[in-house]
Amino acid sequence: MILLVIFFTISTSVFGDESILCSPSVCDGVKCPTLPEKCNIQNATHSGTFLPSPEACNCCQYCLENLNEGDECSIGYPSAPTPTSICGPGLACKLTNGNLYDGICSRMNTPCTQLQDDYDERRKNGPNLGSMEVRQTCTDEGEFASYKCIPGQTCYCVDIDGTRIFGESDFTSLPEMQMQCKCSRDYQQAKQLFGRELNPSEHFRCSSKGDYDTIQCMREQCLCTDATDGAPTYPNDPMVNIRNISNQTLGCYKGDTVGIYLKKCEEEYITILNETETQKMKNNYNMILGYTFPSCDIDGTYKAVQENSTHKYCMDKEGNILTALSKVDNKTLADSMDCKCLRALSVMTTNEKPSCLENGNYTPMQCRRGSCRCVDGNGNQVCKATPCEVNEIDKDTLKC
Repeated sequence: MILLVIFFTISTSVFGDESILCSPSVCDGVKCPTLPEKCNIQNATHSGTFLPSPEACNCCQYCLENLNEGDECSIGYPSAPTPTSICGPGLACKLTNGNLYDGICSRMNTPCTQLQDDYDERRKNGPNLGSMEVRQTCTDEGEFASYKCIPGQTCYCVDIDGTRIFGESDFTSLPEMQMQCKCSRDYQQAKQLFGRELNPSEHFRCSSKGDYDTIQCMREQCLCTDATDGAPTYPNDPMVNIRNISNQTLGCYKGDTVGIYLKKCEEEYITILNETETQKMKNNYNMILGYTFPSCDIDGTYKAVQENSTHKYCMDKEGNILTALSKVDNKTLADSMDCKCLRALSVMTTNEKPSCLENGNYTPMQCRRGSCRCVDGNGNQVCKATPCEVNEIDKDTLKC
């Protein structure tokens, strides 16, 4: 507590009140420099990157011209003037000829761009490219985009390393608009920080697509939040008690019944948790045995894979069993169960469904419109050998 008080005292005395430094009138009369030409054009060949101004109070727009691949660039140095240009999206300044600061704008070399290059090479030289393969989407910084799509089937969330994480939707041609996956990615960071899965009520709730749920409740107080970043939608509105939430008290509430927030899995988990805590307090126990907690996803619904002492199950989001396997009689299938294929069926609207194994996983060979191909555990086409796909009548020749 003493440290907090000392820090607060120092920070207020040194930095003062920001509203005084950057008052509403502080920018009055400020003459802003003309933006670089490319920043005013903003097309495929001439563009710029807008950034917060290095000047106090951010009175003027600040934009760096995007350089093209092969243009000369500099990474800067301590006494260098304020930069006016930067290597464009997907490019980095690669130092040349032993230079410490100057180089050439070159294509980034990251795991994501390497996958793009591999796809481009196979497409150019053929024929080792499948008709259902999709070129990897990368961010301007060379990281994996937040989503990956299987044509005609589903799109799902991935982390910055390209690993699949929570969040899935029916296929869309505009995933960058409909699947930001920010909540799911933020949860992954929190899980790494804590070193374990977080339980219901320990994290913000996500939507089934990996975005933030538009209603968040904390300690029985609820508010509307933005789906993209979880920020309060109406920051000046008071929070509403969870028992009173309705479409009258919260503009983002979509239910017809007052006071309904917890989903079935969350409610089951919290009920069991409260029972065990009561037993601990009542009997002065450190641990209570005999209770089985459900596994809940970060949208509050049941995880795809559930298990007890004898069986593993694929479940839908409402807790209905889709398939069950004995851990003893079907050990190999049970151990590898991920239920991704069965879950995909529940979100797909197309009539062309993938085929699933007994344990709910994707069948390694998928056939569609008379053609068969190999897929990975997420349903993406993989090309292990030439040809990448064969006519369905010749599917026995395809080794997956």
